Amino acid sequence: MKKLLIFFFLTIIVLAEAKSQQDDPFEYGQEFLFGATKATNGGLISGGFFRYSAKKTDKLFQTFGIEIANVRHPQERRAPSPTFFSNSTFYEGKENYLISTRLLYGYDALLFKKAEQKGVQINGVLTAGPTFGLVSPYFLRSEGGELVTFSQIFNGTAPVSITGPAGYFSGLSNMEIVMGAHIRASLLFEFGTFKSKVTGFEVGFLGEIFTRRIEIVPLGTKNYNFYPAAFVSILFGSRK
Repeated sequence: MKKLLIFFFLTIIVLAEAKSQQDDPFEYGQEFLFGATKATNGGLISGGFFRYSAKKTDKLFQTFGIEIANVRHPQERRAPSPTFFSNSTFYEGKENYLISTRLLYGYDALLFKKAEQKGVQINGVLTAGPTFGLVSPYFLRSEGGELVTFSQIFNGTAPVSITGPAGYFSGLSNMEIVMGAHIRASLLFEFGTFKSKVTGFEVGFLGEIFTRRIEIVPLGTKNYNFYPAAFVSILFGSRK
């Protein structure tokens, strides 16, 4: 009789735990995600992000994070170096880099829960927050080693014997910060087979606006203070 009572109580405990897990779509309380993003207004790899999410309700997480991305003008075009012995390329007409540092705050909502150890989980993610636009000169390097901008070449105040771009870090001492804001909406498809690990991808749209126009390609074209984009991200992470 004693063994029967012990078995009975153990069965109740197991069933209660199973019911609790079934009622709770999120069987974890925290999530850490990082990944790389390809956006329509960026290069092959536009940037990367990190997000931390904490459980608020059965189907809702509160999300915080940071994203850093290179933003390009829609009319940027690569051109070969005019120097005969150089096979480097540069962006013709480009005057400045724009690196967006976005602080993310929002919510991650469960839309479709995957089956145990298989299937796809779909979440809807909505975040917004301030943007710090890091604007620095896009320097080119001449045969003599001088750092020049494309507008200086266009105006005839610098030589045209360009060997290629000087690199992003060459303009850090001339960097300025332009404030802005953004909003980001996406669907996250998670197909990891382990509860404690996250593997998947994310697709969505981003709208970003700055307090003034950013002169990325200033000569003979229009510059903007609003940059919309579609994006896809590959992401990894962990839960606990």
